[in-house]
Parts: sequence; structure tokens; C-alpha cells
Amino acid sequence: MKFLLDTHAVLWIAESSPRLSAKVRVLAEKSDADDFGIAAISLLEIARKAQTGEIDLSPDGATWLDDLAHRFRILPLTPKIAWRSVQLDWEHKDPADRLICATALEHKLTLVTHDKEIIRWGGVVVLW
Repeated sequence: MKFLLDTHAVLWIAESSPRLSAKVRVLAEKSDADDFGIAAISLLEIARKAQTGEIDLSPDGATWLDDLAHRFRILPLTPKIAWRSVQLDWEHKDPADRLICATALEHKLTLVTHDKEIIRWGGVVVLW
């Protein structure tokens, strides 16, 4: 595994969104699924977005998330990641973003993200 996908990157790859950068699009097309991981918190973020109607996970959300877990490796929330997320030298308070960044750092992965706050912070290697 080389890359951790931020939540929006997971969704945009799944739908082949034009919002993906050319670099990420090529990476997603040419890399093995084993090259990508997803932080467990992203599953919650995706489920919440589906529940509020922001996204559609047809035919049903549980099946969609289960299929996702077969396409990419889901990295669990561990005590080390939880602790690392609150120790980050970063004023950003979003717990999901902090956990995603801590997961990337803990596993020494490049984070695939378009998130301006994460990029501006610079505490994790980012690809976009």
C-alpha cells in the first residue's frame, strides 16, 4: 500500500468524477487496488453523506460500503492513530480530517486529497 485516499477522493474515484486531478485519475487507472487504503473514519463520513442525501449510494448504502471494502484496504482506527490525531501540530479541529492525516502518518502513506486545509498545513505528504 502506498496511498491513503481522503473521503472525497474515494467518492470521486468511485464515480470517475471530472473533479479528480489528471495525476490522480491516471494513478487510479494504472495502480492496483492494493496500492490504496481508506481510513475507517471515511466509511462513517460516506455513510453520513448518504443519510443526509448529499450522495446516492445505490442500490443501498450498506452494500455500497461493503463493495468499497472489497476494492480497497480499510485501515482501522487504532489507539496510536487516535493519540497521534490529537497530538498533531495543527489548529484544524475536524476530527475526521485529523484521523485521516494521522492514519496516513502512522502507515507512512501519501495522502490523496484536494483538501485545502490539509495541503496548507503541510504536515503530511499529499498527492493531487
